[in-house]
Amino acid sequence: MASTTQSAVEYVRRARRHLVNTLKNHSVILENLNQQGVLGDEEVCIIQAEGNDYDKNRKLIDSVTDKGEKASYEFLKIIDMTRKRTHGRTSLLPEKQTVASAESKTFDLHHWISCFPFKEDAQMGNNYLQGPTPCHRYQAKLKSKAQKISKAFWTANKDLFEGNNKPDLSYMPLVLDTQGSVSASKIKKFKSKKSKWGRSKKLGTYIPQDKADISPSVLLKTHKNILLVGKSGIGKTALVHEMLKLWTEKDDKELNYMFYFDMRKISNIKSLEELLFNEFSEPDEGKDEVLQDIKNNSDNVTLIFDGITDLSSPVVQKLVDKDLLKDSKVVLTCRPADEDHLEEDLPSEDFLRVEVKGFSEQTIKTYISAMLREGKERVLSNVELLTLCHVPMYALMVAACFSSETSENFQKPCCITDIYINIFRFCLKRNSNTKYIDLDTFIKSKSEEILSLAEVAFRATEGKTVNLTLRPSGDSCVLSLLKQLAIKVALTKRITTCAFLHYTMQEFFAALWLLKNPDLISNVFQQCLTEEKKHMKHLIPYMCRLLTEESPSLMEYLIPAEELKNTSNWFFKKVISTFLPSLCENDEPDTEDSGRILFLCQCLYESQCPEACIDLLEKLDYRLDLSGESLDPYPCCAVAYVITQSKEKKIWLNLEDVTISQQGMRPLLGCLQKRPMV
Repeated sequence: MASTTQSAVEYVRRARRHLVNTLKNHSVILENLNQQGVLGDEEVCIIQAEGNDYDKNRKLIDSVTDKGEKASYEFLKIIDMTRKRTHGRTSLLPEKQTVASAESKTFDLHHWISCFPFKEDAQMGNNYLQGPTPCHRYQAKLKSKAQKISKAFWTANKDLFEGNNKPDLSYMPLVLDTQGSVSASKIKKFKSKKSKWGRSKKLGTYIPQDKADISPSVLLKTHKNILLVGKSGIGKTALVHEMLKLWTEKDDKELNYMFYFDMRKISNIKSLEELLFNEFSEPDEGKDEVLQDIKNNSDNVTLIFDGITDLSSPVVQKLVDKDLLKDSKVVLTCRPADEDHLEEDLPSEDFLRVEVKGFSEQTIKTYISAMLREGKERVLSNVELLTLCHVPMYALMVAACFSSETSENFQKPCCITDIYINIFRFCLKRNSNTKYIDLDTFIKSKSEEILSLAEVAFRATEGKTVNLTLRPSGDSCVLSLLKQLAIKVALTKRITTCAFLHYTMQEFFAALWLLKNPDLISNVFQQCLTEEKKHMKHLIPYMCRLLTEESPSLMEYLIPAEELKNTSNWFFKKVISTFLPSLCENDEPDTEDSGRILFLCQCLYESQCPEACIDLLEKLDYRLDLSGESLDPYPCCAVAYVITQSKEKKIWLNLEDVTISQQGMRPLLGCLQKRPMV
């Protein structure tokens, strides 16, 4: 009951003439009164049968006040709990004023209801509907649809893992930055400093630093429109799917709506109704009522447009411009190159720009540890693979490739080059507009574009730069491995440059170009021995694997098999003869070029070519001097593989002052136990 100083019946009756004119969404009030037992089904039908809103409100108020104090108090509670829909948007008046002021000529329903002295009630509002029943049922349907979409997204890639070794894929924390774009001067200064660093330190710069001030839950709660920007595979879609998931898990009674649209699958939308109901989910009942509720309460609507490239759709443009659903929250995801196209059409002051930067180092370690029960150190101790994994899509492929080693029915060495081939094939499939695509046929049809990208990669690598001096052209699927950086150099002028998402991907494609042009290989080998061009040696292990027939399908659709065979006939001998002579010299090798035997072992491990291993061992007189080296898991596997090819021949192995990681001991010791050693 209400307090003794204020009668609920009298409070309602005094405001009757205002209420019949201003009360909105009386159907919400009727449903709640019926649910609370104040009005029966027949009474509700009689009220709803009235000709217009004024008569419905009049009949409703009279029915409630005639039932007395308890019914009137319940009516006031319902108005208070559903004020957002029954009164419209909240006014900016103070929370409490005098009752007298509530009776002023300008009637404010928000202010009026706030003046009534309700009893303290911890359960107040828990059982009230915030909108018509069809709207609540539609909200439940939307949540069910969102759950299915999210589940399908995370389970789609489980087939990459062998046998029963299929981990549960779920959202992992991403580094999110709201600081905006980096200035051209800072980029230039950083690149100048970076050019003096060693390879490991350079690759380490790809991993973003942790930023804990923003998260999917924070983005979900903000009322601002959001622009999520990030390169391909960096986690934009995973982020919005996590927002979807968090919305479905909210257990509040608030009536709101969230819609997700993959813009690669949507075209020719002509109306809001077609977008919401045809492209996402249609209400099972009360379609017109639901659409009207969405329009009247657009501040409870969130629209996600994933992978947007432009605002050519009139409906999407109107939603962004707030000509439709003016109070809705719009979330856009795009790549940096597409941001330039959107920039002119977006009201930037209304959008919170969030850059998605991928996994931090700690997240990479957590992710790889969760994905790989065994062999995780082979990834985490390899600087190329560790830094590569800052791109979530690449981390997934790395984990999938290495997971095959722990399968009981699938024992096969995991060559690093295979990971890059699988990454490229996965990118083609993921970014293709065709859902079920014959990748081999697709690769063959795009061979010229792929080789064009390879040439651009080679020229940049040769020039020791990550900025592609030539601009590649071709299908967006082929170019999905690139990111674009727009640098503002003047008030109205920008320079756009391209770069691979990771430098080792550039090296991989540069190696591909060399195999297409074998006449360049000998010269590149000689360059590897010079101080200026020693970085080119990192292309050789990729070439070793790309020449073999067992590698995942790629080369056979780019270069004729006869050409590859002709190159293979002399390639491995040339690799060995190029790097072995320096082993006999007395000159101390510098840090960058030390460990040539170890480097050759890694090349031959990638090739999986026993004949080449035997050739190397014979030239070394079956003596492997690895003294002073640091053997991480991957080099240990490489050395173990080469030693294994010695058959029954005795091996002299020098491990003096060698540092061997704990994870690398297993393959090396396993090899030594089975082979005669000196």
